[in-house]
Amino acid sequence: MIKKILSVFLILFLSSILYISFFGINTDKFNQRIEKKFEENYPGIKIKLNDIKILLNISKISVDIKTDKPLILSGKEKIKLKKISTTYDLKSFFKREFAIKNLYLDSEKNEIKEIVKLLRSYKDSAQLLIADKLIQGGNTDISIKLNFDEKGQLLNDKYEILANINDLSIELFNKQKIVNVSANIKYLQNRIEIINFKSIFQEIPIYSDKILIKKNNKNYFVEGSLNNKKSTISSSLINMALKNNKFTNIVLSSKNNFNFTISNKLKISDLKFNSYLNLAKAEYEIDNLSIKKYIPDLDKKIIFLDQNIKINYNNKTLFEGSGNFQIGEKKDEINYKFENEKDRTKFDLNFKINQIPFQIDLINFSKNENEIANIKVKGEKNKKKIILNNINFEKNDDRIDFENINLSKDYHVTDFKKIYLQYLDINEIKNDISIIRNKKNSYLIKGKNFDLNKVINQILFEDTNQSKIFDDKKREFQIDFQRNKIDDSQHILNLKGNFKMKGDDVYDLSLISNFQNKDVLSMSIKTKNQQKVTTFYSEQAKPFVKKYKFIKGFEGGKLDFYSVKKNKVSQSQLKIYDFNLKELPALTKILTLASLQGIADILSGDGVSFEELEIKFKNKKNLMEIDELYAIGPAISILMDGYVQKNELISLRGTLVPATTINKFVGSIPILGDILVGKKTGEGVFGVSFKLKGPPKNIKTTVNPIKTLTPRFITRTLEKINKKN
Repeated sequence: MIKKILSVFLILFLSSILYISFFGINTDKFNQRIEKKFEENYPGIKIKLNDIKILLNISKISVDIKTDKPLILSGKEKIKLKKISTTYDLKSFFKREFAIKNLYLDSEKNEIKEIVKLLRSYKDSAQLLIADKLIQGGNTDISIKLNFDEKGQLLNDKYEILANINDLSIELFNKQKIVNVSANIKYLQNRIEIINFKSIFQEIPIYSDKILIKKNNKNYFVEGSLNNKKSTISSSLINMALKNNKFTNIVLSSKNNFNFTISNKLKISDLKFNSYLNLAKAEYEIDNLSIKKYIPDLDKKIIFLDQNIKINYNNKTLFEGSGNFQIGEKKDEINYKFENEKDRTKFDLNFKINQIPFQIDLINFSKNENEIANIKVKGEKNKKKIILNNINFEKNDDRIDFENINLSKDYHVTDFKKIYLQYLDINEIKNDISIIRNKKNSYLIKGKNFDLNKVINQILFEDTNQSKIFDDKKREFQIDFQRNKIDDSQHILNLKGNFKMKGDDVYDLSLISNFQNKDVLSMSIKTKNQQKVTTFYSEQAKPFVKKYKFIKGFEGGKLDFYSVKKNKVSQSQLKIYDFNLKELPALTKILTLASLQGIADILSGDGVSFEELEIKFKNKKNLMEIDELYAIGPAISILMDGYVQKNELISLRGTLVPATTINKFVGSIPILGDILVGKKTGEGVFGVSFKLKGPPKNIKTTVNPIKTLTPRFITRTLEKINKKN
């Protein structure tokens, strides 16, 4: 009987064991104990369990325990789980040790912000606080594998966390947003792997195959890749990255590999990265439109196209690339290399120019479309200055070289070693000039042949308020030229002398040269007591007067100019002696309107000769005030005054008297009444008064006959006649 009972009991026991091993049992009897033990080990966090399923594992002498749909609670925060499972070690139970060796958690999709808040309620930290501030939305499902020691303590190097993140949005402290973040994250033994990362930042799709984060003592080592597909970069991101608002419409793709160390206070160190950029397009806005006088096709911007760029950073940045750049409708090539270390940047630029034309009017040089040219620029920049070690230009046999040009941080020349120009200008004249520093702030300008035509034009006609070139130091220049062209048909020989500058201001100058027939040309500038005195003398006036296009048919003459400038106002006097003049439209019109047709015919024929022309005038900025213009000659004499507002308005008035009237006046001074009134009808008309007024291209002329000469005209005429006698 006992044997039968034992047999039945054994069968029931084995059947129970087999049942529990294969099918398990559901119970809630252990819930309270497990929940209590969990809370003891993790204060502040509660676990809420549903029915527990128990399966016996005979081979391992353990019990597998699983529950579905449990909850993790902390304050108001709640995390939903799919299941929790663990293995209960029976041997540890009998040894009175902590019998739970591991714990597996699989979560439902939960809001990431709720998970962060739950973690903060358990154990807050600066990192969790920052995460809580930055994270705006997103969800994740998590799988966690935890391992415990015999005392129930979590083994930090024996747990694993897998998370699938979706729709995460982060708002950075500068209000920039990163949205649509998705990734698979794996945490194992102080190692975080971020796989298949995708996001959108400033409307740019960003992705990464893998980012690895390793804990190293108190810091973290981060390495991985971060790439973006071809996208248009927003202006705000350009400004943030480049600190430059001149670049617009940037379209690029990139591949970037990086590694760095980050502290628990989020301080980055030991940064290294390399990037490969394909810049499809970028526009650079030009606000200095004075460049257009050098590049005629320039339309406020330069477009960079199809640029392949490589960037490496390891304590210093190496930036190199190549591609096309476009000005107007024309494209050419550029290669570049930059090396940045701390506050110093070295650069090496190479322009291969075929399509784009450019010109340098000052030296009468141009590079036309379809002419091949090469420009190389090497230099470096630091906080205080820019050093252009070499600038080399080559086009056919033309060469322009600059050596060791030093610029201040505001782009003013502080020093240079050498400038060499050897080129064929637009008039097919070969120019050869060098400027060499022979000692500190002292330079020699010399050459066999140089065209001064454009330089003279700029002095006479261009705006004197040019951009500043030099810094404020004093410099001295010696000049030694063999031959200089000064207009289309004239040149001078043996131009020698010197000049001194303070900044861009020439305060002392002495030059002398001669024409081919030995006629003298000289110029001087002397400055004393803030007063600058300029003199210019030429025994041939024609090469300089003919540059004023409205004067045609000027022949002969000598030119004598004197000017005193103080406080940016100049008082000047110009004299021209013994010259002929014809085809002056304004004078021809006056003579015609005054019915002095005989003199008008002379002017349009062989020209009217003058013994002397004297102009007294004052210049202040763009205003020329003509105090007096007086010309006397065998045919006519003119007295005039007025003003000229550059490019805006001309206003002149004066008196024109035929020479016959003047001769009668001089020969008849004792019988003044007869001269003023005249013995016959019409005989008292001495000449004409006239006015010229209007914008430069639309000047209106009015003429009225006069019977009496002004005392001023009489005085000036007598002065000239007495001086001549």
